[in-house]
Amino acid sequence: MDLAVILAGAGDGRRMGALGPKLLIPIGGRPALERVLDAFLEVESVGEIVAMIPPALLAEARRSLGSRPNPRGISLKAATGGATRQASVQKGLEALEQNLPFVAVHDVARVLVSPALIERVLRAARAAGAAIPACPVRDTVKEVEAERVVGSVDRDRLQAAQTPQIFARDILARAHASAAEEGVAATDDSMLVERIGCEVAVVPGESSNLKLTEPADLALLEAWLQTRRAED
Repeated sequence: MDLAVILAGAGDGRRMGALGPKLLIPIGGRPALERVLDAFLEVESVGEIVAMIPPALLAEARRSLGSRPNPRGISLKAATGGATRQASVQKGLEALEQNLPFVAVHDVARVLVSPALIERVLRAARAAGAAIPACPVRDTVKEVEAERVVGSVDRDRLQAAQTPQIFARDILARAHASAAEEGVAATDDSMLVERIGCEVAVVPGESSNLKLTEPADLALLEAWLQTRRAED
């Protein structure tokens, strides 16, 4: 086992409205956090998982982690997240107890992550030190200012990043420490790793690994889940 996992799930789910925090929203009858946990528990390289949780849901999350089937005895832990995703990942690094050489950061909102994708990203990270999954951008991308198009971007060179993003532990820790020292904010961990000069490998992502962002996404996730069941 060489992989520790930080699950970023401390957001308040504001854009989900009355549905509440994403980690508790049921997809196919099961809460998002449980689905994500089970995907990582299937990966034999995983030795530790820490889930970053909103303070009000910490007790409930700990009960959920304690009730998961865990035949390999993987360390499962829930901890209070930070005010931002970046702060939550930093706290997650501090909460890890085992000195495993690689760390995966995954958004719980990407509910349908597959064990195959996790393993694919991990293989690339072992070779390169840092790796992310990504999918080609399908739409034409415009640069807009004051509600006017000021330029168009060549989409042939653009890919949309997903998680899990996996890094050598020392690289990720160094990237977060540098960002904290210099007051730099980023929307994913790869951005922080890139800014300290480390190359990041890219592997093909999965269309089903979409992010639960707003209520309309629930129908898409349910449709992908039905497709998987039909294929199985």
